[in-house]
Amino acid sequence: MTDEQILELYFSRLESAIDETNIKYGAYCRKISMNILKNLEDSEEAVNDT
Repeated sequence: MTDEQILELYFSRLESAIDETNIKYGAYCRKISMNILKNLEDSEEAVNDT
């Protein structure tokens, strides 16, 4: 799914937007947060908060 399509889901206030964002960017966000925080639990919480 493209970024534009994901944005349309957000603008339509559909919960599937969160799922699609996680599919596309979840691993990337988790990798970055783990590199910064060096703690799995804190890293997961940071990604969930984001």
